Amino acid sequence: MNSPQPLVFTLARIENLMQQVSFDPAKMMGKIITNTSLVNKEDIGETLAVFYDTIQSGLSVSPMIRLVEEGEKVRIKTACSLSICGILLKRGIPVRPKGGGLIEVVEREPTRFTDMLMYWATTIDPIDVLTVQGLTDILGMMRTGNGRILGNLQEAPMVARDRIEETLEMLASVEFTGVLELGEPNMDVLGVSVERDHVGISLVGGTNLVAAARECKINVEHESISDLTDISLMKHIDELI
Repeated sequence: MNSPQPLVFTLARIENLMQQVSFDPAKMMGKIITNTSLVNKEDIGETLAVFYDTIQSGLSVSPMIRLVEEGEKVRIKTACSLSICGILLKRGIPVRPKGGGLIEVVEREPTRFTDMLMYWATTIDPIDVLTVQGLTDILGMMRTGNGRILGNLQEAPMVARDRIEETLEMLASVEFTGVLELGEPNMDVLGVSVERDHVGISLVGGTNLVAAARECKINVEHESISDLTDISLMKHIDELI
């Protein structure tokens, strides 16, 4: 009889992928962590249109996307926000993913996490859990400035704050964005406490793209934090629309 497979908690999977991130923003080369979606071929045009609007609203990490046709389906690779953690790690900043959840947005300003699952405590990605339950209101945020979006929280030593800020600015220059808040030392971030002598970094969830598509009644199969993709295989969404 086969022995049961050990449980793999989400944090362990994230940390393994973070170690393999090799993306160099200056050269636009290397691998990033990606999410994977699967849609029917006839829905790809509408799906990309929703993705485009969501990206334009600042609710994604990157406009880079990879499409792979598989019979009657299209596999879509999009950037996961935890790629940013991998890039920070590559630059010698010991960032630690904490958890993912729902963020309330009021007048286009993120105000607080309303729900959060810790990565160390679950074997299922928190963002996937919340997306499936239909708790988001991405379209509401895009239309009115008020809604509920997906995001996550990381911690890093407070002495690294300046280097974190420099790295985030460099990433923003190549359209890798999605930072909701870079906290001050020992201060809560969007209502969640941060360990002593650390700063919190809140990022938008890359899965906001899929949540928005599902709110538009598009049938999307999805897996967050699924694998790594070389940026050279991805295209800017402007080239795909």
